[in-house]
Amino acid sequence: MTSYGSVTRTRFYDANSSYRLANLHHVLPSATRAAPVVAPVSAVERGIQILRAFELEDEYSLTELVSLLSLNKSTAFGILQTLTEHRFLTRDEHTLRYRLGPALIRLGYLARDQTDVRRIAAPYMDTLAKELRKSVLLGTFHQDQLTVIDKVDPVGSLHVSAAIGQQIPFSAGSFGRAFLAWLPEERVDELIATHGLESFTPDSITDPTEYKAQLALVRERGYAVDDTEEYLLGVRAVSVPLMNLDGVVAALTVVGFTSRSGDQPGEQAIKAATAAAQAISAQLGAEAFEPGEAEAKTR
Repeated sequence: MTSYGSVTRTRFYDANSSYRLANLHHVLPSATRAAPVVAPVSAVERGIQILRAFELEDEYSLTELVSLLSLNKSTAFGILQTLTEHRFLTRDEHTLRYRLGPALIRLGYLARDQTDVRRIAAPYMDTLAKELRKSVLLGTFHQDQLTVIDKVDPVGSLHVSAAIGQQIPFSAGSFGRAFLAWLPEERVDELIATHGLESFTPDSITDPTEYKAQLALVRERGYAVDDTEEYLLGVRAVSVPLMNLDGVVAALTVVGFTSRSGDQPGEQAIKAATAAAQAISAQLGAEAFEPGEAEAKTR
């Protein structure tokens, strides 16, 4: 086993992660239940439509929502009244306009706290390691270093590995580029000016201009590749960013040997890793994006 600059899975599954929807009829106040009867599924769908409308504008009047969503006015008023009573919306008594309410803030924080990137990524990492027969690493970026927070090694084969908790320099091959490609340019310049670009092997990229050109290529493609042994001799890798609404929160890296025929990550690994990253990012709350359009929001 070779150390990746060195992994048996530590599992982070939550056996009690199932959720149930409450019977809304029983939790709503009687005044709300007296409103016009609407089929439960339709009422929920219309309530969701109303809430999603606030992604477009900060506030609406009843008339504007009715027009925007093609809703029946009395039905829309009943749903707005219910959402307001439960503080999902607030209503200005002077302008009679509605805005998102504090209950959504609490739910948003709860959802974010309960979203564990390791738990979400784990089954995808297992599948990648099994199908590609290569090690899969999950890492995060903080300040100027990467930290391996989880890993899966293929069973019964020689593999490249890394220790959970191991820290890796920010400029280490494809792993680092999967993060830095989405950092603001001034932050990248600061990292390079402060720490420089390390020469890990004869093929490491140490010229800032060339390195930043590689970051632009990663943004365009949506993934990073180390196919010239930039970080470790005899090792090649492909890395993909995992995103939430704020930007890149973690990255997956698939690593293999260059000396074994067919072992180094190629098109199959790129396609599989990219598909896994998109699925994980969707569960983390990221909006769908084209690789070249991703916004530089990473911390």
